[in-house]
Amino acid sequence: MNFIKRGLASITRRKGKSIILFAVILILGNVMAGAIAIDQGTKSVESSIKKKLGAVATITQDVEQIEKDAKNDDSVYEKITMPKQETLSEIGKLDEVNYYDYSLTTYINTMKLKMAQSKNQDFIVGDGETSNFTLKGVNFNEVLDVKNNIIKVTDGRVFEKDEIEKNKNVVMISEDVAKENNLRVGDKMVIDYHTAMGMMMSEDGSETKIDPVKKDYQVEVIGTFSVLQSEKKSSKKNDNSDMQNESNYMERVNSIYAPNGFVSKVGKETSLLEFEKNPDMYGGISKEEFLKQQEDMDFATATYTLKSPEMTEDFRIKAQKILKDSKNKYAKVLISSDQFDSVAGPVKGMSKISKLVLIISVLASILIITLVTILFLRDRKHELGIYLSLGEKRSKVIGQIVFEVVVVAFVAITISVFTGNMLAKGFSKSLIQTQKTETVDNGYGSFNMDDWEYARLSNNNVTEDDVIDAYNVSLNPTYIILFYVVGIGVVLVSTVAPLIYIMRLNPKKIMM
Repeated sequence: MNFIKRGLASITRRKGKSIILFAVILILGNVMAGAIAIDQGTKSVESSIKKKLGAVATITQDVEQIEKDAKNDDSVYEKITMPKQETLSEIGKLDEVNYYDYSLTTYINTMKLKMAQSKNQDFIVGDGETSNFTLKGVNFNEVLDVKNNIIKVTDGRVFEKDEIEKNKNVVMISEDVAKENNLRVGDKMVIDYHTAMGMMMSEDGSETKIDPVKKDYQVEVIGTFSVLQSEKKSSKKNDNSDMQNESNYMERVNSIYAPNGFVSKVGKETSLLEFEKNPDMYGGISKEEFLKQQEDMDFATATYTLKSPEMTEDFRIKAQKILKDSKNKYAKVLISSDQFDSVAGPVKGMSKISKLVLIISVLASILIITLVTILFLRDRKHELGIYLSLGEKRSKVIGQIVFEVVVVAFVAITISVFTGNMLAKGFSKSLIQTQKTETVDNGYGSFNMDDWEYARLSNNNVTEDDVIDAYNVSLNPTYIILFYVVGIGVVLVSTVAPLIYIMRLNPKKIMM
């Protein structure tokens, strides 16, 4: 009889011991299967959410590092510098970048040019007298927001390279603003810059009148656009989130896209007019000092669209090095997919627990299965001695024991695939709620400066509820294959000690 037949016969004849070994592996297998299922679920949600967020990057201030250093040195705030356009352009030339743009932005109030209002009657923009617009500069003529599906051209066209290079007075406006002001593509539009009249309190307690500043800029409308919105799940969003989304949406609706040079001209000219009209507001500094300050404040916001999400970390390392070499210590790389880390507290906490449980269960399984197998082999010492005395090779005796353990383990592991998955689903629901509660208690999810950048970079902002909704424990080929590899691997490792026991058997002493 060959060792395989002997192994099958041994399993059926020693039902009690086979059942004990089966039960041990089944229990341990359920723990391992559950841990693997949860870990696979967290990896899946991270991959899907990050893919949804895309791979769009920007350079922003490292507020956390600034606050940390400022605790020991108050002069830190005076050392903060933002990257110059040359530095931003150098980052834009990295291999990981598909296309990029840097934008100068200024905010303007108008009296005649009317802004679009929200359809939500509870959300009102503007003060009722003046309208507020974001004048957004463009250097990439195809308009990055169009490329990144934040806005869509509905009529007309984007900019030509010549218009960008020569800083022409051409703009793109939203179709809502166009409708509000009865404008069409090809029309001449007047941006009537206007500041309100007011009063300023002096240091001595007296009031100084603030004179309004007015200046008109005539531009040509070359295109209109609509703002694209990501799918909303109103049942999951709270009121604050809804208001924030509406605010972001209306800011884009009331944005006017124009060449960077034109935006820079408007910003500098209107600032100088305000200085000349109301010099007392600027602490008595000279005109030369004021102009110098304006030059120092004239920095661009860069946006980089990467070739693929897999390149994000390579891009981050290279870009951070360029920033360091250009002595921008307090600048950091922020990528749209980083938003996952800020809202994935419950899922990340569960992932850490599942990894810890998996490690402990694997080590416990190896130890317990090893001890159980050795105990069973000691009772079969005479049987094994007879095989060796009859001339059976040790390799075949070893093969029989391994075969017996693996057959029982295979059946237990196969059942554990399904039962462990079911246990993981139930355990995940309670654990994820616990992690969510702890996240709220620790203050995660509160607004910070990076949130504004995330909203600007991508139209697919996510919340903690979105991450939880995307989490799902399911039977898939990756999970099944991984569990079988881990399970059978643990069993094989567990047979190392029993194999040593067999190798040390002396048939002559056993049979005496």
